[in-house]
Amino acid sequence: MRERDLLALDDYQLVPRVLHDVEEPDLSVAVLGRTLEWPLVARLPSGAPWSEALPRPAAPDLGRVAIAEASEVTAERLSECPRDAVVAVMPARSMGELVAEVRRLAELGVGAVGLDLAPLADSAPYGKAPFRPRSREDLAELRAAAGRPLWVFGVGGGADAEVAAEAGADVVVVSSALGARLRSPATIETLPEVVDAVAGMLTIAAGGAVRDGIDAFRYLAVGAELVVVDGDRPVTALAAELAYAYRLTGCATFADVGYDALYAPLFTEP
Repeated sequence: MRERDLLALDDYQLVPRVLHDVEEPDLSVAVLGRTLEWPLVARLPSGAPWSEALPRPAAPDLGRVAIAEASEVTAERLSECPRDAVVAVMPARSMGELVAEVRRLAELGVGAVGLDLAPLADSAPYGKAPFRPRSREDLAELRAAAGRPLWVFGVGGGADAEVAAEAGADVVVVSSALGARLRSPATIETLPEVVDAVAGMLTIAAGGAVRDGIDAFRYLAVGAELVVVDGDRPVTALAAELAYAYRLTGCATFADVGYDALYAPLFTEP
């Protein structure tokens, strides 16, 4: 669905506004009881040192968050970066396996655990992944076993977001990946529905394609609080481009980012 996501992103055009006094925008965002340096969440690479992908923030009162595959999370790897900055994500497996893995990760001191629903798209007849959907009760059990925030990845619509919120999940990561073969909407098209369903109940992150900081801004403008980025570009470069988008649309802080920055006749009254 990457191509579908990119085509949809380009429909959300930004309107420049420079008659203002915003020169150095503040990219920080308050989520999960923490203040993050910026609303960008990078995936940690499997080969390179995590210390390079997750450098310490510029200010001591700011934090960063990054995502790692649970299978790669070890005490040795966690020594390369702040442990509480790591979200360890697992594919949907049997509950016995998931609970055991969650407890292992909690003992290692990760900041949060995640459950990825997207691989369920590769179940029969389109793939060999076992179809193991999880229930509200399953999510609640995982959250209790973790004793720390639970992120649910691959959420494709408002209905699943509501279930996650009711189960006590802390973050939903909206993505078009689960519905790829259903020809489901792109991530940025689904986000407003998820915002309407669960805004204020948990944190909403966008997990769609991201080419640059301008795309990240688009997701934020339609309601995402965080943007998950996956690629070779350093998050610092994306943050610089995001700051550029803030300046060129007159947004001084995260609170200023919204539909007003978009040219989208869809949102106007006839």
